[in-house]
Amino acid sequence: MLLAHAIVPNGRQDLDRVINKALEEVIAKAETPADCVDCIIATGDGGAQVTVAHGQASEAQCCACGSAMLMPPAHTILDMGAETCMAVRTCRGMPLNIVRNDRCASGTGRSLKMAAKMLGKSLEDMGVLSLLSREEISINNTCAVFAESEIISKIHHQYRVEDIAKAVFRGLARRAHSLIVKVGLEKDVAMVGGLANNAGMIRALQDELGCQVLVPDQPMIVGALGAALIAEGKTRS
Repeated sequence: MLLAHAIVPNGRQDLDRVINKALEEVIAKAETPADCVDCIIATGDGGAQVTVAHGQASEAQCCACGSAMLMPPAHTILDMGAETCMAVRTCRGMPLNIVRNDRCASGTGRSLKMAAKMLGKSLEDMGVLSLLSREEISINNTCAVFAESEIISKIHHQYRVEDIAKAVFRGLARRAHSLIVKVGLEKDVAMVGGLANNAGMIRALQDELGCQVLVPDQPMIVGALGAALIAEGKTRS
């Protein structure tokens, strides 16, 4: 049972302070004494630097484990965040095949933030606007730098912001689709990570895949939940 969670800004300059703040917040929300925490598993970028952790688990392991608890029918998981994009095919909470994005910022949330800034919109507003698009245009370049040039060209040619926004999301969805195909598409696809909160990204991915995409209520904590479940397993063994 999930008692509490916390999402805090990742202060890379002082990771210990950030980790301690997150722990304090979670313990307070769960109304649990600090000495009741038996095991902490770290994961993701910087996991090796978490000094309070008792062990580590890969992002794929945690993604698969957390998704199995929240969305049991899904065996193809797409994890899209600010820096990475990863497709995982799973079975019973274990990763069977993993494919990661390998094209710099392209295919990640960072490329979307760049596009939103160029359009003068927030990422959330950009997602909502993309749903209002009435014209199909394309931004095909797989390199973030050249995609930026395409967006500038579209702006100069006075394409509607809604149509440009949709094209950006569709381009990202195409790259995500290619990862899913490589990993092995199975029935019921789920999306987790920060971009799973964006309506425009979900619509674009569903249009590209031709099927519904499952999204948990708290997509940003799926990996953390998986780490917690792995920690729980260690305390029982």
